[in-house]
Amino acid sequence: MEKINAFFMIGTIGMVTTSSLEIFITAVLSKEFVQVTSTILYPVFIVFLLIGTAVMIKRKKQRREQEQS
Repeated sequence: MEKINAFFMIGTIGMVTTSSLEIFITAVLSKEFVQVTSTILYPVFIVFLLIGTAVMIKRKKQRREQEQS
């Protein structure tokens, strides 16, 4: 089994946590949390996901090249 990149894990956990927190605050407390999440938190965690995905793809390509040679 391949090891999952740390950046990917940070991004995934961050997105799930932020989404859950946003749903809780909006539904239970009836307060707007959209401004902070849409402008700061979501883009930061999306960058983590993209970096982690790119690193895992690069690692997979390197393994394929090593297996072929």
